[in-house]
Amino acid sequence: MKRAAILLGALAAASCGGAGGPAPRPLATNVSAERPLAELPQQELQQGQCGMALWQRTEPARRIAFILDEPPSVRIIDGGEVIALARTAAEGDAIARHAPVQRFAGAGHSLTIDVRIEQREGLLAGAIIPEGTLTWQSARGSVVLPVFGLIGCR
Repeated sequence: MKRAAILLGALAAASCGGAGGPAPRPLATNVSAERPLAELPQQELQQGQCGMALWQRTEPARRIAFILDEPPSVRIIDGGEVIALARTAAEGDAIARHAPVQRFAGAGHSLTIDVRIEQREGLLAGAIIPEGTLTWQSARGSVVLPVFGLIGCR
């Protein structure tokens, strides 16, 4: 477990940027008056799972979503509450067992991710997400956030 956590941390630091990468997408206007989606604590993968961690493009970056391939679900924190939603749809060719477009819903909430996934030489059991968007809708409003991240498999 520690090895997967170290890999996820190292990949996150490597994917944080530098020159030569694509420009981040602009932040859309938040309909909610409150700051959406709190930072998630470090997440653990079970043997045989692939997890996608997404960070909001803020300074400093905040881990705001964790998506599992099995069971197909997402975890976020909204209003101080951990919310787990089941995946309802996936589109595109999967890389490291994750599709670039995924939709999740339940209990009056919905979340959609639309990301670019890249496999890079030397990266074993995972992939990099240099850019994407996360769309969150709840009773408190909706927001579209620019994200980046990584996929790690155990």
